[in-house]
Formats: sequence, structure tokens, C-alpha cells
Amino acid sequence: MSRLTRLVAELRRRNVIRAGVAYTVLAWLLVQVADILLETFGAPPWVMRSLVMALALGLPVTLVLAWVFELTTRGIQRTEDVIPEESITYVTGRKLNYVIIGILSVAVVMFALDRFVFQQPGSADTGTDSVVSVGVLPFSIESRQIAPFFGQLSSDVARLLQRSSMIRTASEDAISALPVDTSFIDAATRLGVRYLIYGVIGKAAGAIQLKVSLFDRKAGEVVWERNYEDAHLQQTTNAVASEILLEIHGGPVAPAAASSDPEAYAIYLRAKQQFALDPTSEEVEGLYREAIDIDPRFAPALASLCEFLSRRFGTKRTTADFEEAERVCHRAWTIDSHSPVVQYALGSLYEDSGQVEKARDAFMASLEINPGALKAQVAVAETWHEDDPELAEQLLKRIIEQHPGSPDAYKSLQYLYFKQGRYAEAVEEMRWVARLLPQDEGVKFRLSSTMILAGQFAEAKALLIPLVESNEVDLASINSNLATILFFEGDYAGAAELYLDAIEKEPEDPVYYRNLGDALWHLDGAVGAESTFRDAIRVAKPQLAINPDDYYAQSTMMVAGASVGDIETYEKNKQKLLEKWAGDPQSQYDFAVASSRLGEMDDCREYARKAHELGYPVALLEADPDISLAGTRF
Repeated sequence: MSRLTRLVAELRRRNVIRAGVAYTVLAWLLVQVADILLETFGAPPWVMRSLVMALALGLPVTLVLAWVFELTTRGIQRTEDVIPEESITYVTGRKLNYVIIGILSVAVVMFALDRFVFQQPGSADTGTDSVVSVGVLPFSIESRQIAPFFGQLSSDVARLLQRSSMIRTASEDAISALPVDTSFIDAATRLGVRYLIYGVIGKAAGAIQLKVSLFDRKAGEVVWERNYEDAHLQQTTNAVASEILLEIHGGPVAPAAASSDPEAYAIYLRAKQQFALDPTSEEVEGLYREAIDIDPRFAPALASLCEFLSRRFGTKRTTADFEEAERVCHRAWTIDSHSPVVQYALGSLYEDSGQVEKARDAFMASLEINPGALKAQVAVAETWHEDDPELAEQLLKRIIEQHPGSPDAYKSLQYLYFKQGRYAEAVEEMRWVARLLPQDEGVKFRLSSTMILAGQFAEAKALLIPLVESNEVDLASINSNLATILFFEGDYAGAAELYLDAIEKEPEDPVYYRNLGDALWHLDGAVGAESTFRDAIRVAKPQLAINPDDYYAQSTMMVAGASVGDIETYEKNKQKLLEKWAGDPQSQYDFAVASSRLGEMDDCREYARKAHELGYPVALLEADPDISLAGTRF
């Protein structure tokens, strides 16, 4: 008998093969059950990945244990200690056979239920022969009063139909190119579709009514018609798409754009209204969470909560906000990946984590679903800020030309100019925003930030002092901006006090620690500032874990490292900044400050001159005590 034959025989005798088969089948069944339960409870993707990895690692452990140990009448013993005459492996093997058969039976039942019970007849993918072509004509709007609000309704219906693999819709360009007064037969023939959908929107007795018709080119007549009340509601649009698909193909589109629970939907609308008044309000967060508690599969509410948390992370740099935003956003995408709200929220999440290309794709997907969304247009332009600033500027100016009364594009263009060192132009863009939103305290703060870098200290100070004294706006960045002005004026004690207030409000933003360290460096010396700079390094690390290209976290690490003599941290982050931000005036300024802290005054003067050449304000360079120490002149 060969060695291989003897080995196989021994594996069989010790039930190693049966144990491996039983474990594999049981593991497969556990994965199927977990897939259902984890999705139901909205567990993050890493839970499933961890389970699969743990089960995979368990297989070799099971095989080794089956080889080394044996179940006997005296309990579990090492195989080599068992007397062959007392071995009962054949009995254990029969039991394992029953286990394998039992698990396989459960698996077969689950497969049958999933295939023939849980899946509806029309929900499975269909072959290309069953795909039906449809053209959705622009709906006729009888009332001029409501015309501006319902121009996109036919496009909304078309996008909902596109969710079904059984429907192919004609392009909007082809539909818009149809000659005026074309008959339905000619229009369907030109578009190459079997069905045409058209509708009439009217206003009667204070209600918005919609009449939708379905024309069949093959039959040569209207084969379905339906009247709807409350045409302004998303539920109505969903019902139109679902009923048309049922009429055409006998399968529901099942759109998930709105909650099936009226109470959850009403709370969601309240949250959106409150968000428009105050996007940072805790009441907004509470309302979104309340709507989700009522309907856990309400995708727009999940996406809106994701966007809220992502926005708060961008302001307060709280890693817990980002981690929850990631979980909530991916849950929303799992439920309804075709929602423009979900795609936009996903884009915001990618942008905050430095995945710019993914963010751009998500924003573009949102625009494809809802082409008229101005917020998504601005977001796409912003993704080009670093990759192609010239293109970003062109896109934003085009948006401003088309929507001169919307502040979002002005804000984005201001930030683009800000990053390019074009501070005077950035101030002008923010002045436009302030004219459009004269009561917005956040706009006043952002204008003050730009004015500081433009060297307009007095004007910025006049805006900031009332904001700091007011209890209406609780932003740490307001305290930090006023502190920065005091720092450049030489009031290091006053600056340190305000920076401490900023840290108390937002303890996870590394920039505030770096700024406080700068003030303490010139107030109490290097020793007095050391612990604060080390705190800055500690707080910056989680930010870089989320976004490895986070400029502010990297520059904080570099300056703090130089200030405490941590050369490894200084060099590592300086290299990263040189690779990505060498042409940024702010980075050259930070290089100059770090060099001064290390006593490398020649380098400090060189970096300061480069910052000046790239557009960094002379007023700030001349007021900075570290650069003045190097004797730099401009």
C-alpha cells in the first residue's frame, strides 16, 4: 500500500474528511443566515467580512483537531493514546454523516424558499428578448402658476422606470428632437419604442392633478390611462412608474424614493425644512434619526443623516461622526443606489475621506438621476479644485452665470481662489455671498477668514467680535479666527485664551492645538508649548487615518514635530506636503514656520519668499513672529 493510500485511509478512519465536509457545509449555511440577518439590522460590511475570515481560518483548525483528537466512550482523548480496539470512530463517522445530511437538507430548503417563495415572479433578471422600449414624452402643464415646479416630472417617471431591467427608455435628447405636432405613431417609430407615456398636469379646486396615458404602437391606440391626485407628492410619482410597469410587463418597479410610512415621511420633511433654516441644528439630526427608527429602510432619511454627519465632521473633525456617516451612507446605498440623494451623500463621504475620483463619480451619478440639481453641479466642480483648477473655475463661473442668485457656486469659487492664494478675489466672491445672505452668521465668519489672509485685519475683526460675543453662533472657528488676528497683532495671551475656547468646543480639530501651541511658543517658550504640540500630533493622527491627504492634519504634524524636535514626524509630513502641495502658498508659509522652529533661518527665508511669490499675503508674512525672527524682508 502506498503512502498516499495509507494517508487517505487514516484520514477516513479519523473522520478528518467528514469533519472538514461538515464544517464547510455548516460554515456556508452560517454565511447565508448572517447575510440575511446583518442586512436586516443594517450591520456595517466589515462584520460580514470578519465572519467569513473567521470561518475560513476555522477550517484548518477543525482538520487539525480532528486528526489529533478522537471522541471515545471516556470523552475526548489524543488519537495516539486510544487503543485501536476501543476506538469508536466508525460510530462518530455515522453521526457526522447524519449532521452533513441534516445541514444539506436545511440548505436545500433555504435555497428553495429563496428561489421560489421569497423571489417574486417578476423580480428575477430577464433575458434581453423581454426588454420593452418606452419613450416618456414631456408632460403638458395646463397652469402657468405651477409650470416652474413640474417641468421635471416626466423625467422623474423615466428615471424610476430605468430601475427595472425590463425597461429601456428613449433618451431625452431624442425626445426633444421630435418635430412639433408629431403623431404618436410617428413619434414611437422615430424613437424606436413600442410604448409612449404622456401626461397632463392641471390645477383644480386647489389640488394638483395628473392624468397619465400609455400608448401602444403595436395596438395603435391608448391601452391604459389613469388619473392621480396630489401630483406634487413623491408617492404619486412612484405609483405612476409602478403601475405603468405592471401594465407593460407584469412586474413592479418597487421604487424606494419615499418611506412607506406616512409618519416617517412627515418627520423627514420637517428635518429637511429645519435643515434649510439651520444645517448644524441638533434638532435636524434628531428628526432624521426619529424617521429612521420608524422606517429603518427609508433610504433618503439615511442618506440625509449621512450628509449631516459628514458635514459636521468637516466642521468639527470628530472621527465618530465620520465612522457613523460611513455606516449610514452605505446602508442607504444598499437599499436604494438609484436615489440622487443617496448618491450625493455618498459623494460627500468620499470627498471627506480624500477619495476624489469616487466622489466625482457619485456626484455625477446624482446628476444623471436629477440633472437640474444645482448642489450636485457645484459638488462636481469642487472635485476638480486640485486636479484641474482651471476647469473648476470655468465650471463654477458657468454655474454663477446661469444661477446668479445661488450662493453655493460663489462659496466654492471663493475656496478655489483661497487655495490658489488669490485672496483679494476670494474676498470679492464672499462679499457676493454676504449680499445674498445678509443675516447668515456663518457667511460673515467665512468672509472674515478670507479677509484675514488678504491682510484686512480691521474689517475681519469688526465682523468677528460681535460673533464671539453673541451666543447665537457656537463655532470654535470663530474664536480661532479672532485669536489669529490677536496673534498677528502680538497679543499672544489673548490669542491663547481664545484658542483654548476653540479646543473646548471642538476637541478633535488638530489645527486649534497647533495654533494654541504657536501662541504658547511665543508666550512661554518651547518648553511651555511642548505638551500642546504633542496633543496636536495625537489629535491629527485619526484625521489622517480617515484622509491620508488631509492638508491641515499633515501641516499640523509637520509644524508640531519641528516645534518639539520630533524630526521623524517633521520630515515624514514635510515630504508628503512637498509631493502634493508644493505649489500652495499656505504650505510654503508652513515650511517657513517649521524651519524657523528648527533654527534653520536660511531655509525659513527661502520658503517665506516662495510663499510671497505664490501669493501669500505680505501683511501676514511681515506680522508672523517666526518669519520676522529670520530677518526676512519683502
